Amino acid sequence: MESNHKLGLFVSYYLARFDVEAYQNLGYGNQSETHEKIGNYLSVNPHTVKNWRDEFDPLFGHRAGWYQRPMSPSRVRVVQALESLDEPQVLEIVKDILLGKVNNDEEELRQLLNVVTVDDNKEKDFKFVLRAPTGRQAEEYFINYFNENKKPIDGKIIDCRDFGVGYDFKIESLDRMTYVEVKGLSDFSGGVLFTNKEWTVAKAEGDNYFLCIISNLRIKPEIVFIQNPSQRFNAKKSLYTSIQIQWSLSESELKRAYAK
Repeated sequence: MESNHKLGLFVSYYLARFDVEAYQNLGYGNQSETHEKIGNYLSVNPHTVKNWRDEFDPLFGHRAGWYQRPMSPSRVRVVQALESLDEPQVLEIVKDILLGKVNNDEEELRQLLNVVTVDDNKEKDFKFVLRAPTGRQAEEYFINYFNENKKPIDGKIIDCRDFGVGYDFKIESLDRMTYVEVKGLSDFSGGVLFTNKEWTVAKAEGDNYFLCIISNLRIKPEIVFIQNPSQRFNAKKSLYTSIQIQWSLSESELKRAYAK
């Protein structure tokens, strides 16, 4: 994959994840005009920009996108590298790419290209599939299911999704605490990803930890609970580069400030 195509994946991820906000903040006009402008900057066909965006779309639910097929490893790595950044941070990276600043910063260019540098053809066994509009849709389905059926265990449900604790929900009952991590699939097939935090907590909690898989989300959802998933499955560990933004002040800059 050529360097401009690799950089284009970061731009397209931004369009898919932040949707209307992304198009507005880039300021290039409507979607077609934006794709045209990005294509000119990256020397690629504007339709290619749209196709790249469509590959990421199923993750965020703004459009259906290419939910019918698994996401390739290079695309998954872009998602993983940028998922912890907010909109202004990703926009800053995108603007650097489109305005050519990345090409003048060897370290930033190297970091970005390293994220995407993977031979998809050599990773045919890569089974992680990030292709459903899962997220909130699956989680909300679980909440409604639990309120009606009190499964996987009866008790008081506590929403922990925004706490980064390694599970989505905690269920308090008289004699135990149960933890539930919800994953969704747009149809009946596909794998799921655990963060390192989620998998670590799953191993630590054992039988008190449930993986809730909700499949066929787009048509007729079906739900299954898997107790102690870390014991039942042999998960594949993957390392990836996470993009972080830092700003440095040189010694000379600080000395000038002190002098004042």
